[in-house]
Formats: sequence, C-alpha cells, structure tokens
Amino acid sequence: MALAEDAASVLEEFVQNVANLPAEIAHILEEIQAKDRVVQDCRTNAASRDASIQKFLKLNGARQANPKDEPYSKAILANYDKAHTYQEEKIGLSDRAALLLDRQIKRLDLKIRDLQNEGAIAIDPQLPSLLNNNNTLNSRLPPLSASTTGTSTPLHPLSGNA
Repeated sequence: MALAEDAASVLEEFVQNVANLPAEIAHILEEIQAKDRVVQDCRTNAASRDASIQKFLKLNGARQANPKDEPYSKAILANYDKAHTYQEEKIGLSDRAALLLDRQIKRLDLKIRDLQNEGAIAIDPQLPSLLNNNNTLNSRLPPLSASTTGTSTPLHPLSGNA
C-alpha cells in the first residue's frame, strides 16, 4: 500500500531526482559537440577533395582524365557517409536528452495529478501539464493572426494568375 504523499515530499523527491539532470544534459551536449566537430571535419575534407577535382577540370578541361578522380570521389562519398552516421548519432543523443527531461516532468505531473485527485492541493486549470489533452500554455497565448503587422501571414497570398 502506498503512503499518501504531501506536496512538500513530492517537491523534495522531484528536486532530488533532477539534481543530477543538468550534469547529464551537459554530458550529452558535450558528446553532440564532439560529433559535430567530426562532421565538420568530414565536410571540410570532402570540400577540399571536390575543390581539387574542380581545379583540375578548370586547368585541363573535362576531356583529359584526372588520375585522382576515382580515389577522390570515393573519399568524398566516404566522408559524406561518415558525416551522415554521426548526424544520426547526434539525433539519438538529442532524443535521449529530451527523454530524460520529459521523464522527470511527466513524473512530477503524475504526482501533482495524484495530489489533486486526493484533494491535497487545489485543481488549477492554469497549471501547465504534459498530461492534459488541451495545451493550457498555448491556449493563453494570443493567436498568430492578432499580430500588429496588418497581415495574417508572414507571406502575402499568391495570386491565381500564372
């Protein structure tokens, strides 16, 4: 049987749970930054090989075969494949960071909902929550069409004339 919790113990538990979260997120961001450097090196290497091929073409024309064309083309493709792999890893790391944050926020939302159901705290419709179907944060924001620019969209509508 679970013990009834009060708001103070829920908050204390949340603070303890997220105490290490900034360090975990910082570590993930450092990993992303390291992978980003490798991706940039791959792009730089591919660009230099491509520039070498283009320079040969400018000097000698397209009719003369470039002896380095085949290995450079393979190196360019290999660099782009390597960069793509690292980009996928970066996406996985960013998803992991978002999951860490979401997990803690949802856990707090569940505890708050339980406290509200028990009557320990008042139900506040203005309280933002990831568990609500309607997004209370977005419902409090003014609509985009209420801007002061005089137009409802950032781009003017296209005419039907072709």
